[in-house]
Amino acid sequence: MHDNLIPVVVSRKWQIAEGYHAVELRPTHKAVLPPFDDGSRVTLCLNSAGGKERFYPLLRFSSLSDGYVVGTRQGGDGRTDNLLSDFPLNERDEVFVGIPESPPTIVDERVRSILFAAGIGVAPIAGIAKRLATAGQRFEVHNFARSADRAVLREELHALRSHGKVSHYFGLSDDLFAQKCSHAMSPTHANTQIYCSGPPAFMDCIERQAREWVYAANIHKIVLGDHTA
Repeated sequence: MHDNLIPVVVSRKWQIAEGYHAVELRPTHKAVLPPFDDGSRVTLCLNSAGGKERFYPLLRFSSLSDGYVVGTRQGGDGRTDNLLSDFPLNERDEVFVGIPESPPTIVDERVRSILFAAGIGVAPIAGIAKRLATAGQRFEVHNFARSADRAVLREELHALRSHGKVSHYFGLSDDLFAQKCSHAMSPTHANTQIYCSGPPAFMDCIERQAREWVYAANIHKIVLGDHTA
């Protein structure tokens, strides 16, 4: 993978929700960035040898044809985030990007799809939901955030309501979160496809509950941050 790293520079950075930023990356030396599917993630590295690698979600902006926009959580909020550690992505910083990775998306009208998102993990989940909507397949999205102001890409999810069910949950305790997830999955068929992206503890909870209902191969975790996460 390291042979395919492309140098880019952070050209712009702006807030997309309280505590979250979009970061625009433009290639240097007239390099061409590969196209990507909705919901994809991309590897960013601090050097061409692949040191300090992180997965970031790619955001779709129709006005940008020669660069990437990735989503990240804002620093300085007092929380540890493996998307931020030693990787601030400030304007004019130079980093290296790999080839975008498209998330698994099972398109089958006989199959139910349940998608769970938290934090910046809503970016790949919204992309998967959009791909399902384009294929004419029904789905449901359950999006969790600490508050309405911290909910990322709410407008993008709202635009999908005519194709599937979209539910938002704000400020839930751990117990209420677990209850909402359990209710969303029970009962469901073993062939149901479960997608999730968010903090590791969030995805672990989804996976534990999903294993009570569906085949393990039908649980799709879209990991962001450290490759070892």
